[in-house]
Amino acid sequence: MFPVRMTEYALEFMHVSTGLPWWAAIGAVVVGYRLLILPVNAWSQKHMMNAMQGQPEMNRITAQIKAANVRRDYMSAAKHSQELIAIRKKLNISVVKPMVGTFLQIPFMMVMFAAVRDLATIPAAHMSTGGALWFTNLMAADPYMILPVISALGTMGTFELQSKLNSSVEQSREMKILFRCIAVLGAAVTSGLSSSVLLFWVYNTAFTVLQILVFSAKPFRSVMGIPDVKKVKFARPPPTVLDKLNVKKLVGMKSKNDATPFVLPRKSGNPKN
Repeated sequence: MFPVRMTEYALEFMHVSTGLPWWAAIGAVVVGYRLLILPVNAWSQKHMMNAMQGQPEMNRITAQIKAANVRRDYMSAAKHSQELIAIRKKLNISVVKPMVGTFLQIPFMMVMFAAVRDLATIPAAHMSTGGALWFTNLMAADPYMILPVISALGTMGTFELQSKLNSSVEQSREMKILFRCIAVLGAAVTSGLSSSVLLFWVYNTAFTVLQILVFSAKPFRSVMGIPDVKKVKFARPPPTVLDKLNVKKLVGMKSKNDATPFVLPRKSGNPKN
């Protein structure tokens, strides 16, 4: 693929022209691109916080619209729809703008992953001696499983910080456990990858964690005009897996002790023969 080849040339140019070892050249390309799109990410973050700021009110109005449609009160539904449009205009909420930074970042991650993986299979690239510390051979997997663990911790830290600092809804306990399990599973799955690929992922996640911390700082928010978003807790905790399996609890069925038997009324007087 053309983008992958161009990224390989960029990595080789950084390695040869600057004299940086491969572990530093990979980091320089990752940090350079992330700094290049940093203003776009800041702009997208501003619009994302605008959407988060209005999310509780928009959720309330959306629930009112659904309730009005259920009872076929279409006049009320149209009225609430106008309120929803007014809130989006007031807060300058857009669906596309918060995702622009992500659209620029995901293709880079995919192309960079493929380029580093391909270079690790070419002996002429001399990646076997381009590492450092315990991962001197970037063409081989990390024998001590340190890079997979660091990359998994970085991914988990990204999810945790994003939910804690840049979300208007408090993350449930089940979702936190799910993301942590995914991170642990990711460390096991990626343990067979070359050290160069894992090193790229460590650089990328480390930059993402620093970016979240910077974007969440009050001085940065005041300069960029990013609003503070209040955390909204669940009115009641979401049902657990055991609750979902307990059908009686979900549908609100009465127990046998609460059931009231139906008794036919007796007729007054003696029965006829």
